Amino acid sequence: MKQFTFMWFIENYSYCWHERGKQIVSPIFYVEVMQQTSWNLGLYPRGSTNEDFISLYLNRISSWNRSEKIALNYELSLLDAKGKVAETVEIKEYEFKKGVGYGSTLFVKRDKIKEKFLAQDVLKVCCRMWIGEGKVDNEICTYARTRIGIEKISFINTVGKFSMFELNQKKPFDVNSVSKEGLKLSGNVYVTCEQDCEEEVVVEITPNSKNVFAIACKLYLLNSAGNETEFGKTVATDVSFRKYTVQVRIKFEKRALLEQKPEYLLNDMLIFRCECKFSTGIEFERIEETFYDLHLTPLLKKNLRDTTASMLLSESKSVTEDLRSIYYDQILCDIQLKTENRIFSAHKAVLCARSSVLKTMLTTNMTEKTMECIEIDDLEDNIVEQFLLFLYSDTLEDLQWENALKLYYAADKYQVKRLKDMCSSFLITEINASNVSDLLILADKHQDSNLKTASEDFICENDEQIFGTDEWKCFMESSPQLAMQTMMHLLSKKRNV
Repeated sequence: MKQFTFMWFIENYSYCWHERGKQIVSPIFYVEVMQQTSWNLGLYPRGSTNEDFISLYLNRISSWNRSEKIALNYELSLLDAKGKVAETVEIKEYEFKKGVGYGSTLFVKRDKIKEKFLAQDVLKVCCRMWIGEGKVDNEICTYARTRIGIEKISFINTVGKFSMFELNQKKPFDVNSVSKEGLKLSGNVYVTCEQDCEEEVVVEITPNSKNVFAIACKLYLLNSAGNETEFGKTVATDVSFRKYTVQVRIKFEKRALLEQKPEYLLNDMLIFRCECKFSTGIEFERIEETFYDLHLTPLLKKNLRDTTASMLLSESKSVTEDLRSIYYDQILCDIQLKTENRIFSAHKAVLCARSSVLKTMLTTNMTEKTMECIEIDDLEDNIVEQFLLFLYSDTLEDLQWENALKLYYAADKYQVKRLKDMCSSFLITEINASNVSDLLILADKHQDSNLKTASEDFICENDEQIFGTDEWKCFMESSPQLAMQTMMHLLSKKRNV
């Protein structure tokens, strides 16, 4: 069975301006294993026909395709804030012609999107396509991202002699953006009175640009101490290519404001801050990563997907950056790690949180020397540096084969499971005829059955290419027993085929 998975992340989703019947489309993706066809996803934020639902379709691109028709199974899903599938629809054996799209018109109710699916205002969409049944023998996963551009403008305005402000007397204002698009806001402050109602203060805002597609505004009143209180907010969409006025109503009546003069009217001046966020259209859209995991075992496939998804779906970028900054800036360090040539400063709390072994070292049977410094004599300086950076940032930068082997050793020694899994995934995806013996030795030394199985499977599929290399000859000389076990496994497997 051939399978292809397409993950699509839409950033700043709440600023989608698309009205009913209008779609936002993903980057085009080319699927060679699906008869060399090209596709995209089409999502209707306000439905294709019903505004109460979002609609989601898989579209076949009319150009770049060889086959006139292709029948396949596919599944369209939305992931929740934790990256798990929460809503899904499966369509079996649908026959796509060139330029045809098909999916779910009433996919998910719109009122469920914000509470269930948006984390950091990112909507996560997944499409899984497959041909055939049974065991997956060819699997590809691609990640794409579309970002809706956002510009934020905040300004303070003052209305003098507020008590003398007459009904429908308008005080105009203008605000200019410093962006190259030259966004300009104009507006008015005035007092209005509807029938049988008290007088209300109204702030109206007009974005004077065809590049504004949606707008969200919040209004804050400033009291005599300079503190802010939110008094109104509004969201408007589909403001592009036409004059559109956004009204923000202060919840306090004019009379109530006058009665609270000492708090909100300093010298009879009403001071407010307006915060506006504008959608400026699609900022960028692109394919970010593609993974080919043909040779991975089921467990390592899961680890690789989980690792990749967690990196792409990370909802704590600011926390990661802050921790990285604390490490680089050496702020309030209380422990040192000493190698043969260098001393690294760190924080006991971070080491304890990330490594169960270091936690035991630092919390039980500590000598005064151990409390101040941990000596590391079996790891090189650059490996310790990468290891520490991972503990603080949960990322691996510029990972190479040799470093991955050593970081795997460090992760196993100090029981940092996530680092160990990431190194395992990297090593298996980078396996080749020259280095498979390194992976076998590592797997045997650390009794890692997943690494060993992956290595043996690779050797079985590429035995003629591997056994003639100088690396394998050296391996047979240095590890004859392990080499013999591997050869016996190969022979046994071939007999059973």
